[in-house]
Amino acid sequence: MARLLRHPLATPPPLVPPALVQPEPAHPLERRQAVTNVVTVVDGDTTRNVSIPNTAAAGGLTYLTPAATAGASYYKIAPSNQITFGWNYTSLYVTPSMLTFEARCSANGFTYPVGPTTGIPASETSLVWDPWEYAQSADALPFAQASYTLRVYDERGPDATAEAGRFNGANAIINFAMYSPAAYTPLSEGWSCAGCSAAARVVGGVGAGVWGAVAVSAAAVLIGGAGVLGR
Repeated sequence: MARLLRHPLATPPPLVPPALVQPEPAHPLERRQAVTNVVTVVDGDTTRNVSIPNTAAAGGLTYLTPAATAGASYYKIAPSNQITFGWNYTSLYVTPSMLTFEARCSANGFTYPVGPTTGIPASETSLVWDPWEYAQSADALPFAQASYTLRVYDERGPDATAEAGRFNGANAIINFAMYSPAAYTPLSEGWSCAGCSAAARVVGGVGAGVWGAVAVSAAAVLIGGAGVLGR
């Protein structure tokens, strides 16, 4: 009788997970563009690209004169009384080409040009303003004795939106006040002291009653003294 031989069951091969397909590493330039914003800047006749990190803050300026942390500054509107504003730039990746300054007064609603109306080169870091000289011009707006807010914007205009690395005037605001001294009037032209005249009237009005009472009191003292001496 034939004998059946039993073969052991073959062990199945171990399961091998499929190899993970790794993406090819991005090109360095592609990785850079993923975290930066490339801005095209026109400088005169030349054009260049500037890379700005998306996490960069909007640029601006910090006033050094007067210091932004100082108290309110008061300026007199008079000859030879110029106002100097000085600053340095912060967080700029794209330097503006021009800056335009203006002072806004909430008391009368006027906006005054500070410096040239066409702006100054952004390479400057200070501006000297002569309010008196401006007030003498034919088209000057009258100044109010009030507080003013100094604002600045670049060549993109006052309504430009804030962008990372670019100049933003909303980050550069400072307040100051201006006043006008009283006009001088010589004595020869009829100047009079209103306070002095009022004081004289007070003294004159009080004199009639007060000095009369003093005279009566003095007489009473003398009469009383005479009575004492006569005893």
